[in-house]
Amino acid sequence: MTLERTFAELRPAMFALAYRITGSRADADDIVQEAFLRLHRAEPEEAVRSLKAYIATITARLSLNRLRDTYARREDYVGEWLPEPVLTGDGPAVRAEDVSFALLVVLERLSPLERVVFVLRNAFDLAFEEIGRTVGRDAAACRKILSRARARVAQERPRFAVDRERHRQLTRGFLEATRAADMERLVSLLANDVVFHGDGGGKALATKKPIVGSAAVARFLIAVTRTMPPDAAIEEIELNGAPGLVGRIGSRPLVAIILDTDGERIHSVFAIANPDKLDAFT
Repeated sequence: MTLERTFAELRPAMFALAYRITGSRADADDIVQEAFLRLHRAEPEEAVRSLKAYIATITARLSLNRLRDTYARREDYVGEWLPEPVLTGDGPAVRAEDVSFALLVVLERLSPLERVVFVLRNAFDLAFEEIGRTVGRDAAACRKILSRARARVAQERPRFAVDRERHRQLTRGFLEATRAADMERLVSLLANDVVFHGDGGGKALATKKPIVGSAAVARFLIAVTRTMPPDAAIEEIELNGAPGLVGRIGSRPLVAIILDTDGERIHSVFAIANPDKLDAFT
């Protein structure tokens, strides 16, 4: 198999792996390119066992190093840090469950080591010995790390498997009610304990702390929508394998919005306005 063919076949899976670990589309792209450069330079016997396992190991190591760096920088981040959304309608053929935004938010609460072990085991079913070589721990330690990570994810992870068309209907209803400043309808679409998460990174208008409760979230959404310029437009788009919304002025993106729903009510609203995380929408 040629390197070009290997790259074409394995790139979507490696992108999903790097993205799930780092939460950054830009970092994932860089990591995948670097991983395949290292594969190209490797001695033939190094990669002969399994190309997929070999490239996954390189990708995971690079992702772990990048994640440790970014975690240190996030201590000075203004407001809440959310993952960078990705376009999936026309992008690489990644599975929706591999880039689920709500799951990525939960993974942010793990340590870098827990996150890498969890993703490698769940997404690639790598043996603990292989994972251990990747993260510099023995197999027994990796089993304990995975157990802790799974317990935390099970406690907080999204519980909803929603019909795609129903998700789209709720997204459209959310947009229509917000545009019309229809408080009653918007509240009816939101769960009582809905949480609004905003990420402006100090570079765009956003809440610094989550907003909780259907009435509070609805009031905030309507107030923010009223402040949008008259030439702003909001379009439906596929983000992270699910229906989403992007607000723009011309070609300049203002915000990406992703909803987490059980098919009946919206439980989380994620609004990413940091321009550094909207490059893909330009």
